[in-house]
Formats: sequence, structure tokens, C-alpha cells
Amino acid sequence: MLKNYLKIAFRNLVKNKGYASINILGLAMGMAVALLIGLWVRYEWSFDNFHKNRANIARVMKKTHFNGEKGIGNGIMLPLATELRTNFSEAKYVTRLDWGDKHSLVAGDQKLSRPGHYADPDFLKMFTFPLVKGNAEQVLKNPYSIVLTESLAHALFGNAEPVGKVIRVDNQFEVMVTGVLKDIPKNSSLQFDYLMPYELNIATSDFVRGAQDQWGNNFLQTFVQLNDGVTPEAFSARIANLVRTKMNDKDESLLFVHPMPKWHLFGEFKDWVNTGGAIEYVRLFSVIGMLVLLIACINFMNLSTARSEKRAREVGIRKAVGSQRQQLIAQFLTESLLTALLGFVIALVIVKVTLPYLRNVGFEHVTFSLDDIPLMVVALAGCIVTGLLAGSYPALYLSGFVPVKVLKGTFQVGRAANLPRKILVVTQFTFSIALIIGTVIVFQQIQHAKSRPMGYNPDKLIWMSLSSDLQKNFIPMKNELLESGYVEAVSKTSSPMTGVYNQWEGFSWPGKDPQSQPLFSALMVDPAYFKAAGLKLKEGRFFEEKMLSDSNAIVLNEASVKLMGFKNPVGSHVKFGDEDMTVIGVTKNVIQQNPYEEVQPAVMLMRPYFTFQSLIRFKSGADLKKALAAIQPVIEKYNPSYPFEYRFVDDEYDQKFRSEDQIGQLAGIFAALAILISCLGLFGLASFMAERRTKEIGVRKVLGASISQLWLLLSRDFVFLVLISCAIASPLAYYFLQNWLAKYNYHISISPLVFLGAGVAAVLVTLATISFQSIKAALMNPVKSLRTE
Repeated sequence: MLKNYLKIAFRNLVKNKGYASINILGLAMGMAVALLIGLWVRYEWSFDNFHKNRANIARVMKKTHFNGEKGIGNGIMLPLATELRTNFSEAKYVTRLDWGDKHSLVAGDQKLSRPGHYADPDFLKMFTFPLVKGNAEQVLKNPYSIVLTESLAHALFGNAEPVGKVIRVDNQFEVMVTGVLKDIPKNSSLQFDYLMPYELNIATSDFVRGAQDQWGNNFLQTFVQLNDGVTPEAFSARIANLVRTKMNDKDESLLFVHPMPKWHLFGEFKDWVNTGGAIEYVRLFSVIGMLVLLIACINFMNLSTARSEKRAREVGIRKAVGSQRQQLIAQFLTESLLTALLGFVIALVIVKVTLPYLRNVGFEHVTFSLDDIPLMVVALAGCIVTGLLAGSYPALYLSGFVPVKVLKGTFQVGRAANLPRKILVVTQFTFSIALIIGTVIVFQQIQHAKSRPMGYNPDKLIWMSLSSDLQKNFIPMKNELLESGYVEAVSKTSSPMTGVYNQWEGFSWPGKDPQSQPLFSALMVDPAYFKAAGLKLKEGRFFEEKMLSDSNAIVLNEASVKLMGFKNPVGSHVKFGDEDMTVIGVTKNVIQQNPYEEVQPAVMLMRPYFTFQSLIRFKSGADLKKALAAIQPVIEKYNPSYPFEYRFVDDEYDQKFRSEDQIGQLAGIFAALAILISCLGLFGLASFMAERRTKEIGVRKVLGASISQLWLLLSRDFVFLVLISCAIASPLAYYFLQNWLAKYNYHISISPLVFLGAGVAAVLVTLATISFQSIKAALMNPVKSLRTE
């Protein structure tokens, strides 16, 4: 029987090539979208799964309470690790970790700048980063040692044996290679090219060495591996008040641990509660994938039931000669499964072809291979489910025909299927229109944030980190850069324009609430910073080189003035600890952190020993390619151990929108595919409806109906269904998008024009889709359609 079912199914597909092509292509596109999203979701869920101790590893974090807001901090104090090792038996392993800055690595003629970590020996016991050379128990024991990844070892030493070789770091000290790690997987939350012992960081940094007993200085990461049976919640309760105890209740921070399984997808907190994170987008696109596939299935159902009149006599005869209903159901399901399998093959081709073009929208590390057996098993199972789902309603519907009515010619199939078919059309266009509205809102929100005044000029501005050599030779380097003819200003600062590395409390001023401990973004700058950054001054002045009194001066931003309540800020006094400072100027707010959030209060001070970054502004008419070529030898002259590295500030600022840009582009792609699949089904449905009403159209033309009247007759039902879809999609989209926008402090208000525009667009697309068939039917010679009567 199966062979017979397959033969009949194949014959039906060949006989009805047009409708079969629409069905197969629609299902193929739906399955391709579902498969692409499934690949992306699988990758997002795979983060850190390769760690054997994943369930027991956690990051120590802290709950903060500044400026009246409850926040979460990743920066942890240096002495905490020793305290946890010594007095908390629940912690099996503890490691400190810096933030993965770039360091200069020189080995022979090779000179590289790569990111790496300072870590404790427990790091390689906790995390599953396999060594290909060396022993995990020993490689980080010697303070002057380094462990390289395979790719970095090859870049430095080629095919030579790396273990035992010496590398000079930052042109300050030498370390010996003691081990080689396998390259770090892309789905790892921790990314680095090498490891050095944290004791080396203490030995070579005066700042770190001085912080060994400071419980109020938060500047590194700390990770723990808990013993079996110890829950993160229980350990969090144990360490919660540790900092308060050490600082005699002077600190409001509460410690807790965030387990590794939540790092990647559940990294966001609000009012100390873990509210989610990237998991929201995983859920969103999972729903989108299912909806697009459902839209394709609806197409199949609609076209199958619409063509039921042509299958009615076949069903009647089969039943008359003894076929059981379950046999007919099996036959129709076989046809839908064959259609789904053909669509599945095309879907695999679509995924293989399109995946490289999606690299820039979040798929750069997503891979697809036909050799991936688990994936192919799941995908094939999904194909079968899709085929059964798409064919279930047509199979039940067609197999239910009464043979007596069918063979007598009294069975009116169109009316019976009309309402379900309309419901299905409304459903698929509701989803499609909601996706279009969502895409528009996401795009508007991104553009809203991008058009926000930045408070400085990012054009022709680069920044780079200052090595110890550049710090020592900053003045001669600066003078040579200014003499190059391409550079307008060179400045030293503690933070780049797109981030804040220092946040301080301890400021006081007249009228300040003694119970309040607001947190300020602290920017240590030199007098050239104003010109280099292109800041906008609201009142007063900026620091000046010749003004010795400016060493005790301070410049505020608008947010600081608002927080402090100064009516006439210039000339006001602000204290930092015991140091009295005078406000000399106020700048416009500068967006250095999240462009979707309010600008934080910021203070600018002259503290040259804290300035480890440099801003270089080129002249407005400078050719950037020539300018970079001109400054490279100057910087390399004073920085011989580092390759010439820099970043454009405008590019760095654009990176702040990368996640939302990717989400918006993906949503747009999937919305376009959803509407395309819907229109594909609509085209087939309109084609069939026009075919069924051929004689009616012929009679109307003979009686004088115009082409426009016939076009309106054939189009209005579909337009009405799309308008109903708009009415349903609009409030649904509004509800979900309002919730999405609520997580941004700086966001748009949803305009009714978006819904109106989406509705108009949907109607126009519908008319464009069905007009070809409508006009074709209206232009047909009525003699041909009526001559058989």
C-alpha cells in the first residue's frame, strides 16, 4: 500500500506542477527559516557547555546601591579570593582574573599585541581548557610563566617547540612558556590568547600590589567552584555581608554568586533581580521560526482544501469501491510528507547557500554540516512533523466527503471550506504584519538612539592605549605628531570616549544628603582633552596648561550639576575626601556608556598618573590613509615593542548598537520571508479562485462588466481578510513592543502611523500579489469560457 500511496502522490505532484511548486517552495522557505533559527538557538545555548564542572562554577558579583538605584557590579576586591580559600570550605577552587587587556608579546623578531588574562593556578583546575603541552597543576605556579593557545604559539614560534621559550611582555619583564592550550572555543564566555599567573600582576603593578588589603577597591573578577551539594543560593547567603563585616558596615555592597549556566543568556539584572538577558532574543526568534513555519503549513492547508473539488470525485469513487477513511487519510498524509521531504531537500540547499551571507547578523560562528548526525536527525524529525501538521487538516477534510453526494454532483465543496480557509489566511497575515511592525519599531528605536546628541565630535578621532614606553615619552611623541601636519590635537585620558574605566564615590558639596553616596564617572584628563574630544562647553572654561590652580579644579557635566543642585555651578566648591576643589566649567552630557540609558553624572579632573589612554584628532581636511601612515613611524619610534594599533571612535561607538542592529536586520529578513511565503500562498489561492470562477467572469463580461469591476470582485475578499489581520496584529504587536521598549530608559513612543503604514503596505502587497491573476482572468475571452454551455 505504501508503494501505491507514493506512486499516487508523485503522480498528483507531476499533474499539478504549479500548485505543487508553490507548496514545495513555501514549505522549503519555512523549513529553511526554522532551521537557520534553530542553528542560531543551538549555538546560543551551547555557551560554556564544554566545561566539565559547569554546574558548580560561579562568578562572584555584588549588589550595589548608588544614586538611589539598585545595581549589579562585576568588579571585585583583591583580598576576597584569599578570604574565600581560607575561611569558606564550600569553595573547592578560587581564582582571580583581570579583564583581559592586551599586552605586547615579543619573541625574537615576532611582535604581537594580544588579549590575555592574569589568573591563579586554580583557573585550569576549574575550567575545561585542555592543555596540549604542560601540566595543569604546574604551568601557572612560577610567577614568571605564561601559557599560550596553540594559534598564538604558532604565530610567535612557528613550528618550533614553544615550551621553554622566553617572551618579553610590555617591554618590562620576561616570562617563560610553560604550557600550550587548545584554542579557546568561540562559544566560551571567557576569551583569551594566553594566561599568566596573577602573582605576576601583583609583582609588576604598584596599583595591584597596594590593593591587597583594600576591601573597597573593586577592579578584578573572581570565580569559585563550589563543592558538590553546595548550591549557589546557599553560598550567596554565606558571603552576602562579608564586605560589610570587613569594612565595619561602611559599604552597602552585598556579595552573591552567579552560576555559569546563566552567564551567557541570563546576564541582566534589575533591582538586584536576575531578569534575563540574551534569552529574550532566543525566545523571540524561536517563536518567529515556529510562526514562519506555521505560515508555510497554512499555505499548504489552504491550497489543498481549496483544490478539494478536483479531488472530491476521486474520494467518492475510492470510498464507493471499499476504501476506508483511514486509508484515505494515509494517502493524503503520504502526499503531504512527500511534499515536505522535497521541500526539506530544498531547505537544506537554501541554508547552505544563505548561511555565509548571514555572518554579519549574528551567524558568524554558526556552522552547518550534513555530517552533523544529531542535527540532521532532529531536522528530519522536524520535517516529518511539518509534513504531518501541514497535511493533517486537508487529510481529515478530504477523507470526510460523502460519496453519494459527490457522485450525484450535489456536493458543494467550496462553501464547506470557505470559513476555515479565511481563518487560516487571517492567521498567517496576522503573524506577518506583526513581524513587519516589530521590525519597523526596532529600526526606529535604533535610529532614535543613534541620532541622540553624543556631546562630542567622533569624526576623524582615534584612541589607543598608552604602554609604559609611550607614557614615558608622551611629550616628545605628542610634539612630533602635531608637527606631522595631519594632527590637530593629542590628549591623555583615563578612559576612551566609548567607555568609563573609573567610577568614584566620596564626593561632597554644600547641601548634599549625608546618607547619600552617589557614584560618579571619574575622568582623569589633560588640558588638550577638550580640543581632542571635541567637547561642547555649556559654561565656564576647561583646564589650561599654564593655570597651576587647575590641579585643584574640577569640570562637571550637566548630569552632575543636576544631581548636586547647583544653580550657579562655576565657582562652587566640591570636596573629594579631604581635598577641596573648585568647579571651573560645565560640559554638555557626553554619551560614553549605554546610549539607551541616561547619561551618568561625571567629573573631570587633572590626574596625570591615571591617564593610560590617548586621543588623537586629525585635522578636518586630512586624508585618513595618509594621516595614519604619517603617525605610524612616530608612534613605533617611541613604542618599539608594540605593533601600531588604534581604533576609530565612531566605529567603537557604532559597536554599541551591534546587538540591536543584528536583531533588527534578522527580524527584517524573517518578516520579509514571512510576508513572501504568505503572498506565495495567496497567489496560489487567487489563481485557483480565478480558475473556479471562470464561467462566472465570462457571464459578467458578456453582461457588460468592466475589467476594473472584475478586478475589484476578485480582489475585495482577500483585501478584507488582510484588513482583519491588521486589526488583530496591531494591538498584539503594540503590547509586546511596549514591553520590549520598557527595558530602555531612552526610547521612542510608538506612533499610530507605524500600524497604519504596515496596514497600507500589507494591502498593497496583497493587491500586487493577486492582481496578476485577477486581471488575467478579467481579460480572458468569454467565448472560451462559455462555449461548452
